[in-house]
Amino acid sequence: MSVRLLISCRWLTAIILAFNLLGMMAGTALAENPENKLGNWIGFNSTIRFSDHWSAFGQGELRTWEMASNLEELLWRIAVHYDITPEAMVGFGYVRSDRWPFDDVYDRGRKRYENRVYQEFALKQAWVSSQFQHRFRLEQRWLTAAGEAEYSNRIRYRLQVTIPLNYASIQPGAYFLNASNETFINFASGERSFDQNRLYGGVGYQFTPSQNLQVGLLWQARASTDFLRLGIFYTINFDLRKR
Repeated sequence: MSVRLLISCRWLTAIILAFNLLGMMAGTALAENPENKLGNWIGFNSTIRFSDHWSAFGQGELRTWEMASNLEELLWRIAVHYDITPEAMVGFGYVRSDRWPFDDVYDRGRKRYENRVYQEFALKQAWVSSQFQHRFRLEQRWLTAAGEAEYSNRIRYRLQVTIPLNYASIQPGAYFLNASNETFINFASGERSFDQNRLYGGVGYQFTPSQNLQVGLLWQARASTDFLRLGIFYTINFDLRKR
């Protein structure tokens, strides 16, 4: 089989799988919650590397209940990462989240604030041309709603795979497929409870070694209802190491 034909087959397989997955996500989410509309998650991510071991991470996200309207959440994150090896990383971070109820951004009595610190461990694995990442997070959360404060802990596990489509690895000019699943479990008042599950599938393009853009669909399954979100995520990284 020629290289060109092999690439074409990989493209076709990836597209078919992506559309089937996203179609199932959309159908399930909208069937479970007829009032739910397709919303947005628009995100910006950046890593600043200071040395072979130390780096800083920043993230900002704007989330809406509907397409480009009806604000749901503003979230930003800062973190410090330490690479134990090129495959293993530990981190410590802080998150601020402000959430508004559906169709009522001015109802401050129902607005929800969250301050969160977390610790994480991430492990990378390569298989053929695919890159797998296992990420574990332990979060300490301070939530305030309707003037009442609440504290809880939460643990998260995400499995992510990135597959280059037109090259053997992620490099400038490469299109890639990104898919992940993350499960959240709460530990509040000594009891364990399911918080949510996030299933994501998207396609990305690597502009330069440090910049890429991803577009995909995220299915957020909560204990009470499901949400479907169109995600647009831009990443730019900076390397301050002396060469």
